[in-house]
Amino acid sequence: MNTVWILDVIDKISQIGMTLNGITRHAFSQSDMQARAYLKKLIDDIGLEYREDTFGNMFALYKPAGAVGQVIGTGSHIDTVPNGGKYDGVLGVVSSLASIKTIKEKNIPICHPLELIVFQAEESSSFGHATMGSKIMAGKLDNFVQWEQSVDNNGITLVEAMKKAGYNFYDIHKSVVEKDKYKAFVELHIDQSEKMKYENKPVAVVDGIAAPLRVKVIIHGEAAHSGSTAMRYRKDALVIASELVLAVRNLSLAYDERNAIATVGKLDIFPSAMNVVPGTAIMYIDIRGINSKTIDEFFGLIRAESSKIALRYKVSCEIELMSSEKPCMLNNYVSDIIEKSCHELNIPYMHTISGAGHDTMNMAEITECGMIFVKNDSGVSHHQNEEILKEDIEQGASLLYQTLKTLAK
Repeated sequence: MNTVWILDVIDKISQIGMTLNGITRHAFSQSDMQARAYLKKLIDDIGLEYREDTFGNMFALYKPAGAVGQVIGTGSHIDTVPNGGKYDGVLGVVSSLASIKTIKEKNIPICHPLELIVFQAEESSSFGHATMGSKIMAGKLDNFVQWEQSVDNNGITLVEAMKKAGYNFYDIHKSVVEKDKYKAFVELHIDQSEKMKYENKPVAVVDGIAAPLRVKVIIHGEAAHSGSTAMRYRKDALVIASELVLAVRNLSLAYDERNAIATVGKLDIFPSAMNVVPGTAIMYIDIRGINSKTIDEFFGLIRAESSKIALRYKVSCEIELMSSEKPCMLNNYVSDIIEKSCHELNIPYMHTISGAGHDTMNMAEITECGMIFVKNDSGVSHHQNEEILKEDIEQGASLLYQTLKTLAK
């Protein structure tokens, strides 16, 4: 594998949307369109068959003579969180493209076409919904109305953002793929935890992906004058919300051994003025776990804590379930091939569970899937400091290449 080429392409993509604090390249934004245009040129130069679907998922097909079987898919995403790192998603896209490029250049015989997929809108930071491109491909359109009404931090709806980028939201149903199109799908991704760093393994076979359940909690306190309202009479929504934040943290600590965790990632207060006691607090809670029953149990405890705290302060509290995903287990023949390839290439590896959601979760609804993690040398992700050693990128990309060759035989 040409690691120098991979690193060069990653560096060039990372310059698009670069800020002082990281990379911001939201789905359908101007920087996203720039990065996609750069990728399309690379794909055209390599000589692959390029297309886009109605949501903006990108595809690059390599189908030489004799490759008449079901398609082997591989890829990831290039959109980012605000001030994100350079490898999240992009490493998988570029490594997948490099693998297909190498197979084509070496004229390696394959029986199954290979297709790069660059999923659109994997991150939820713009419109509050994650892995949208792969959900649409898998026919998971249950949240259509919520998507239609979703708005980013600048007040722009998803419908408007898509229209500005040249796509029609009301055509997304045309992007659902046939259930038998893909024989398999493999995604390579940077590890988004510190586990591999401490185990000092360059790659990992992912056995399962935790599912996110997202909740909105609205606490209705009472706005009041900050100078004339005595503390004992206040119904300060922010103070009440703070107690719930700590309750969520304590529940997460209690559920650590059961692979479940929750985060209050966003908290809005109103009227948000220095001299006014907050009257309303809106919290957004992200709950993740590898077992559906455990996730539901965790959510039930958060509901109970919310009601208990609200009752104590004599305020009302609304709880809205925003979205709920199913955990995804990946114990199948694709994972077996990844593990076998580790042995063939003499690459040290480990098994792991992903706490973060990925497009593979949705692709698993329509085909057999496998996932490879590459060690994150910084141990942090969704942050500009995420880092991967060159030798680990080389081993991860080589493992993906070997896996795709085997699957395409």
